[in-house]
Amino acid sequence: MRRFITLLVLAVVGLHGAEPPIGTTIVHPVDGAIMVYVPAGPFRMGLTKEEANDIARQLGYDDYLAPWMWETFPRRTVTLDGFFIDKYEVTIQRWKRFMAANPAFKLRKDEMSQHFDKPLAQVFPVASVYWDEAQQYANWARKRLPSEAQWEKAARGQDGNLFPWGNMFGWDRGHFRREPHGGWDGEAIYTRVGRYPAGASPCGALDMVGNQYEFSSEWMEPYLNNPEYEKMLPFAGHRNVCLRGGSWYHGKASLYAAKRFGLPPDETHYHVAFRTVWVPPEGYFESPAFAAARAAVAARQAELDTLFAAFDEADRQSAGKTAP
Repeated sequence: MRRFITLLVLAVVGLHGAEPPIGTTIVHPVDGAIMVYVPAGPFRMGLTKEEANDIARQLGYDDYLAPWMWETFPRRTVTLDGFFIDKYEVTIQRWKRFMAANPAFKLRKDEMSQHFDKPLAQVFPVASVYWDEAQQYANWARKRLPSEAQWEKAARGQDGNLFPWGNMFGWDRGHFRREPHGGWDGEAIYTRVGRYPAGASPCGALDMVGNQYEFSSEWMEPYLNNPEYEKMLPFAGHRNVCLRGGSWYHGKASLYAAKRFGLPPDETHYHVAFRTVWVPPEGYFESPAFAAARAAVAARQAELDTLFAAFDEADRQSAGKTAP
């Protein structure tokens, strides 16, 4: 057994060089994204019925049936190679870089273009993109859309947190719509990325629950050995793309880290966005490229923090003007 473990460790180390710690940050050289590292290894994916009931009751339901949580069954152990994932959902600022590099590209919806020239909106997540448009961005950046397993490991960590930040829900952990008196409350639109640092996942990714739904690279199908797979069959058969992360629009039914949602690939909405992943090549962690990507983080984060501060100040001033 000890020899097997040693060989496994050597295989992981030999693939990319010695792995850095979880949450190690880089700036991707193509799209300027700050990315956080998720180390290789196993994690708990999906939910048990007991976990689903726990989440459902925390969110105000009697049990897991009302919010359709059977989509998450069963819980099992999944092992992945290490990868980087965007710390933030793809922003308008980053999307404009993609469009500048691809002048022939034309958006099929104009939800984002209304914000292109607004300085404060550059840190909004992209919205109303289609699945194939998100894939084109990922291809241009030499990255990809995350698999469901990659997305969920980044959101839940190795131990399979019920929520990115832990196992107890908190309204202050993300951009959510509330139901304090049986009706909807809160902002009826997406907000800037990274606004809720207390909602960070174990690897440091933000907005993994709330703000926007996010495309995965996979179709919405029942997981293997799901004991309630029959409930999903009317929506299966490669008819729906799988989105993850919930959204402010769908409210409490979507606000947990194992949430799955299906959408036809020719459909999108203004609460739909995405983030990307990148698997480093062999030897990357010992290369000058890795050192340069690490060194670029402080300046890139400072640039974003300046944009975040300007957005937050304008938001405070606007709230002050409208307060009774």
